[in-house]
Parts: sequence; C-alpha cells; structure tokens
Amino acid sequence: MAYWELYIKVMKTLTVTELNNYIKNIINDDYILKNVLVEGEISNLKLSYGNYYFSLKDDNASVACIIFANTINFNQDILREGVSVKIKGRVSVYEKQGRYAIYVNELENVGLGKFYEELEKLKRELYERGMFDPMYKKEIPKYANNVGIVTAKNGAAIKDIMKTMLDKNPYVRAVLYPAIVQGDKSKDSIVQGIKTLDAMGLDVIIVGRGGGSKDDLNCFNAVEVAYAIFNAKTPIISAVGHEIDITIADMVADIRVATPTAAGNIATFDYKELMNTYDEYILDMKDIVNGKIENYNEQIDIYEQQLNGFSPLSKIREKKSTLLFKNEKIRNLFFRKFENTKNVLEMLSNKIKYSNPLNNLKNGMAYVTHNNDYVSTVKKIKKGDKLKLIFKDGVATSIVDKIKKKNIAAK
Repeated sequence: MAYWELYIKVMKTLTVTELNNYIKNIINDDYILKNVLVEGEISNLKLSYGNYYFSLKDDNASVACIIFANTINFNQDILREGVSVKIKGRVSVYEKQGRYAIYVNELENVGLGKFYEELEKLKRELYERGMFDPMYKKEIPKYANNVGIVTAKNGAAIKDIMKTMLDKNPYVRAVLYPAIVQGDKSKDSIVQGIKTLDAMGLDVIIVGRGGGSKDDLNCFNAVEVAYAIFNAKTPIISAVGHEIDITIADMVADIRVATPTAAGNIATFDYKELMNTYDEYILDMKDIVNGKIENYNEQIDIYEQQLNGFSPLSKIREKKSTLLFKNEKIRNLFFRKFENTKNVLEMLSNKIKYSNPLNNLKNGMAYVTHNNDYVSTVKKIKKGDKLKLIFKDGVATSIVDKIKKKNIAAK
C-alpha cells in the first residue's frame, strides 16, 4: 500500500494489520535503521529452533534482538547472559505482534556487562558475609498451619499457591501481603512484605512470583531483599518461578523451590495423611495398652506361683520328690555297678579257662616236664633225660634216645 493511499484511508478506521504494515514500511525504508550499530548487555537469552532471541539493554532501556540460524558472521560462544556486545543489523517490525526488533548480522564481544559485573560482585560480598551458608538456614516446620505469602495480589503465583495448600490442608491459614513484584518499586514492596509478615509470628513465609524474563526478576537480586530474608526470624521459602535462573533471594532463603506450586506443597502438611497417621497412633496405643495389661496378668500368675511355692505343703512335696529322685538314682547306680562287676568276673573266668594248658590235653596233646619243669623246647633236654608225659587220661615216662633239632612250626 502506497503512503498516499494510506494517507487517504487514514481518515477512515484502520485495521491493526494495516497500521503495523505502515509502521513496518516506514522503518524498513529508513536509511539509518537498515544498518545500525548498537552496544549493550545481553539479557533474557533464549534458543528456539536454532534462532537466538535476547534483549540488549543499557541503564534505561532495552531492545529485542534476533539472530537467525543461518547467520554466519558471529561466534556463538559470545552469546552469554551478562556479556556486553556490539551488534550490527537492521531494524524491522514483526507485524503479527506489532513489535520491532534488531535482526542481527554481526556480533562483537566487548567484555562483561555492567549489570552482570554488579550482580556477581554483590553475590561475592553476600557469600563472604556468610549469608549463603547452610548453617544459617532455618528448618521449615513439618506441620505449619499459618503461612505468610509475599507476592502479587492478582498474579498466577498466589492462585497456584493457594490451590496447592488448600488441596493438602483445607484448614490452613494463609496471610497475603500484596506486594509489587516487578518494576522500580518492587524491591521496597517485597522488603516491607517480609518485615510485616515476619512480625506476625507465622510458621513460614513464601516469597516469590510466577515466571518472567531475567529483567523481570531483578527485584529478587536486590541487596535490600537479601537482608530482609536473612534477618527474618520466620523460615522463608523462595519461590521465584524461573527454574533456570537462580536469584540472590533463592540463595539467601532457607529453601529454594522452582515454582510457587512447589512452595505451597512444601509449606503445607497433608491433612488427610496426618489424620491417617493419628488413627494409626490410636491403634498402636491400644495395642500397647492391651499388651501391658496382658503382661501384668502374666506377672500376677507368676507371683501366685511363687506364693504357692513358699507354703509348707509345697516344701514337703518338693523334698519328697527330691528323695524319690535320689533313691531311684542310687538304685540305678547300684544295679549298674553290679552288672559291671559281673561282666568283669565273667571275662576273667574265660581268660583263665582258655589260658590253662591242661585244656589242650583234650585235643590229643601231652604236657611234658623234666625234673618237674615244663619242657617247651628240645634245647632244655639231652639224650638220656627222663621225661614225664601227662595226658588227659594218665601219665607216662620216657627216656630221650635221640634229639633232632628241627623247626616243625615253620613247616
């Protein structure tokens, strides 16, 4: 559409598309905006489908920038949060949203940005003062019932927190301080909210907001907010809804969670679970009491048995039982001794019986003596000796006529 045609039509109502198209044509035709050099600090860097999206900012303003995936005149390592760069590109308008941006062709690193350096310096100072030290972290109460919340009154964060808490515990008491969580007045508002709720003696305080750009979260990097959190007597949960970026408030808080929903979950105990636990405790207590009663009854039975044991009749019965036992024991010992002695005598009798040489006479052998000495070898006799031969049925004498030495047993 030519300018003069739009000029004629401007007397009538324009569509949004026509207006954005007109502005785009003006910018595209501007000689300076076709090739601009701009210096600033990278913020809110994102990568999507190979394209880089970020803001270039200075102390007072920011501008959207885009580097398409097919751009080749830059080093990707330069693209980092907080880096100060000099860019070259053209300014144009994205008609669908009516937003203008710099479409970058070249990129040059000129060092760390001012905002990044100041933030890192502040982190180092707070770290050296011990404000990030775990030893100062307060424990979140397990059964908190009074919860303070510092966040925007009409934001998504308060809705998510309240829904989560009421789902877990319909009796929880929540106190909201409607703080400003973005912009110039936000840090003072957050500090005042923390101090106000801390003075109320609540169980825990949630400080945070929903998601946003890195610039939107700057109030949670303020030193005033850090000291307000650190000096609070009440345990504080930081719930700045930006999972990737960690703010100073996250680092100082007693516990950091990624979302307001997670904060509501941690700050509240499960009422149904507590009631189930209570019922289990009641049953356990009944079991313990019944067990005690049963133990006492058993102890009474033991005492009764002990009392019965002390009576004279019980003693007499005990002694009688002992005597009977000992009598039986002596009797068993006597019979065992008698049997053992009997066995020994029988063994000795058999031994004597089988060792008597006269027993061998029954088998046709003779018992030979010389001068009443038993002759067991020819070495004890000589020719002419008179021998006595005793048989089983009589005695005979014999004169040695001839001696022939020979080992008959060896054959």
